[in-house]
Amino acid sequence: AAAVLVTGGMSLQAGLSEQKAKNEYDSIRQEVVVEPAAVEETEETREKNYPDLKIDFAKLTETNPDFRGWLYFPALDISYPVVQGEDNSYYLKRSFEGESVNAGCIFMDSEASADWSDRNTFIFGHNMRDGSMFGTFKNLFKGTTSCEEDPYFYIYTEDNVYIYEIFSYYETRGDSDRYATFTSEASYDDYVQWATEHSLYASDADLSDRGNIVTLSTCYGSAGTNRRALIHGVLTETAEY
Repeated sequence: AAAVLVTGGMSLQAGLSEQKAKNEYDSIRQEVVVEPAAVEETEETREKNYPDLKIDFAKLTETNPDFRGWLYFPALDISYPVVQGEDNSYYLKRSFEGESVNAGCIFMDSEASADWSDRNTFIFGHNMRDGSMFGTFKNLFKGTTSCEEDPYFYIYTEDNVYIYEIFSYYETRGDSDRYATFTSEASYDDYVQWATEHSLYASDADLSDRGNIVTLSTCYGSAGTNRRALIHGVLTETAEY
C-alpha cells in the first residue's frame, strides 16, 4: 500500500507549480465547500458531533469521477477532496482537476474499498514546503501544533460523515509493516498495540470495539529518504450527512 512520495529540491518551476496547485485547491474550496465558521449555527447544527461543512458533492464528482470523499482535519488545517486512482502513482503529480502539479492530490490507496469500509484505509499526500496538502504534519510531529484539544478528523461523503479519533502518530519507513492490512482480530490488536506504544501522542481513544482505521501517510525528512509520517484515526461514529 505504501506510496513513494518525494518532493525534491526547490526550483522556480517547482515554486510556480506549488502556487498553481494552491490556487486550484483554494478555488475548489470556495466553490464547493462552506466551512463551519460561515454556517449559521442552529439547534440542529449544535447537536451534530462533527463540523457542519456544506459540500457540493455533485460538482466534485462531475469535476473528477475519482472523487471518494472530503477530508477535514481541523487541528492541522487540512481540507481537501480525496480521490482514488487505478494505481498509487497517477495522482502523485496530478491535481484534482487533472493539471500537472508537484503537489498532486490527496488520494486513498488504489486497492482500498471506495466506500471506506476497510479495516485500515490509507490516504496519501505530499509533505509540501508551503504547508499545503499534508505539509502541516511536520508541525504536529515537531510539537508546534497539538491535536489534544481537537483529536478528530472527518471524512465526508454524500451519505455519511465518518468521525475518526486520532490514537497514534509516529515516524516509520515506507517499506515497514505499518502499511499492512488486517487478516484477523489478533493482527488488528497487535497493530494498534504497537502503534499506541510507539506513538508520540498519548491518546484516550477507545479501541476495544476494533473500529475501522484510517491512516494518513506522507514523506518525512529530507527528499530521497524512506522516512514516513503516519497518523492513525479510529472510527468512533458514522453519522448521516
